[in-house]
Order: sequence, then structure tokens, then C-alpha cells
Amino acid sequence: MGKKIADLAPRLLATIPKRIVNSRTVIEALTNRKWIADIKGALSVGVLIDYLQLWEMLSAIELQPGVEDRHIFSIAPDGMYSAKSAYNGLFMGSVSFGHFTRVWKTWAPPKCRFFIWLADHNRCWTADRLAKKGLNHHEKCLLCDQAEETLDHLLVACSFSRVFWYQLFRKFGLHSLAPQSAVTSFLNWWEEVSEVVSGVTRKGLNSLIILGAWTIWIHRNKCVFDGLSPCLTYILAWADEERSRWEAVGAKALCSLAASAAAP
Repeated sequence: MGKKIADLAPRLLATIPKRIVNSRTVIEALTNRKWIADIKGALSVGVLIDYLQLWEMLSAIELQPGVEDRHIFSIAPDGMYSAKSAYNGLFMGSVSFGHFTRVWKTWAPPKCRFFIWLADHNRCWTADRLAKKGLNHHEKCLLCDQAEETLDHLLVACSFSRVFWYQLFRKFGLHSLAPQSAVTSFLNWWEEVSEVVSGVTRKGLNSLIILGAWTIWIHRNKCVFDGLSPCLTYILAWADEERSRWEAVGAKALCSLAASAAAP
């Protein structure tokens, strides 16, 4: 049947003393239908319904004394337990994350990678999300004052952000990869430009994109909470300082990207 008695007949099981439940084996219960004699509690309508259903299920079962019991690991395709099948079972029902490698395998501080993960799941508190929750929000993007602030707008469609990306990428000779006016999705743009390069350059570019997105988000928050006016010179200088800190603590691919750009 592939199910436990607790799932098939929970009301009936509740009438059987715990000491019997914990000690009774399958062969003992089925021999001469001893499981019926184990029922000690009150026979309510629910118990009787469970009893009749269980009787019907068990009536066709015949024990085979000469055949040894076999353990079946139900979540494994072959029914055999293995560490791999148990590990895979932990992810049953989970939702795949298509940008996993670019986000979690790219060098960047954990808080920045977590921000990108939130961005992918649209869990950042931009104006459009605040509006849906009935919370106070600004009507237009504070960086460009031209459109409603969504995360994709903020990161790649905003005119201020596009100029920032161009200037940031130009320092590494990658300005041709900066988001153009037709780009509307941050993650789709990232996926496309990441495929243009390879090797260490791709790793460095991925770190640079996380850095850029994080910088835009911090600058936006300063405008929202500190009353800062959007300033391209300020955000580029902050990005340079942040990049230097990243390189100092282990962003090797980003260092290689910078070294390649500086080479004659």
C-alpha cells in the first residue's frame, strides 16, 4: 500500500494502546487477524469507518513466511537507500533558481549576493512593491524622476543607472556591454553579457555587476532616507572605493579584470 496505518486509519489507531503500537510486528498483527483484538478504545462512527476500510485493504494480503522482509526507500528510484538519494530528498518540492551560479558562485560579500537573490525574487522594497502593500512611497524613481520605480527600472532601465553602468564598465574596457535603452530586465541582461566573455573575465564581470547593482541600491537608499540628491560623480567614487575593498579581501577575478584594463 505504501502508506502507514497512521495515515490510512488514524482514528482506529488512536484506540490501540501505545505499548501495543510500539511493539506489534506486521506478522503478529496479520496472523489470525490479531490486529482486531488490539482495538481497545470506544468504537465511534469514525473508528468503524476506518476499521472497515482497513479490513478491505488487508483482506487480500497473504504473508509469505519464506520471503525475507525488504526495506524500500520510497524516494529513491530503485527503492534502495543511499546518502545521495537521502540528500536529494531534502530538495523535493523545492523551486530551482536559474541564476544560482552567477549569484552564489561569484565572489562578492555575502550581503551583496543576498541582495541579488532578493532582487531575483522581487523582494526588495522598491516603490512599486511598497505601493502594493499600501505603504508610503515616492511616485517616481528618485534617480531619474521619469518613471515608476521598479527594481528592473532602478537597475537597468533608469537613465541615471545606464550612465552609471557605462562609466563603470568603461574603466575596464567593457562599455559595450553596458545596458542599452532596450534593456528592461536586470537578470536577463546579466545573463546575456555574461555569455559574451569567458574564463577569468567572466568571473570578474560577474563580480563587477554585483558591485554595480549593490552600489545603485545603496545610492538609491541614501536618496530615500538621507535626502541625498542623485550624483553620478559621488556614486562612481563610492563604487571605486567599494571595489578596492573587495579586491583587498579576495576578489581575485575583479583584480584580474582591473589589471587587464590597465595593461598597455
